[in-house]
Amino acid sequence: MAAPVAQSLKPARRSFLNWFIGAGLLGWAGSVLYPVLRYLRPLGDVGAGGPLKLTAEELAILNKSHFVIARAGTRKVIVFESAGELRALDAKCTHEGCTVQFVPGDSLIWCACHNGKFDLDGRVLSGPPPRPLGKWVATREGDEVMLTMETA
Repeated sequence: MAAPVAQSLKPARRSFLNWFIGAGLLGWAGSVLYPVLRYLRPLGDVGAGGPLKLTAEELAILNKSHFVIARAGTRKVIVFESAGELRALDAKCTHEGCTVQFVPGDSLIWCACHNGKFDLDGRVLSGPPPRPLGKWVATREGDEVMLTMETA
């Protein structure tokens, strides 16, 4: 009598194991494919934001190191001085969204994630970024620096 009970449990256990292995393989495939697809898809364009005023701390950093990354909510803007001119660009790389850096010795903006390089106007010089950086207008009014998104 014990043999028929064992025979009836075998198919249920096998189907459970098949389902469990299939779910594991599907999860593994998703965990491998998602980062690859995310890497290949460029970032979308971000709409224009309102004006941004640099804080006193950001102004101190700008005066000391000649560049600063300002934050406005989720946006980042790199503000830098080159040849006495104040400039501002989006600080988020158009490839994967990494934060870019100003390299004054080479007069370029550099993304360390995938070695993307931009000129001081935000145009792509080399690397994987698909689009130029967004431009901002930086104006100095006394001790204040105001940033507004440049419209095309």
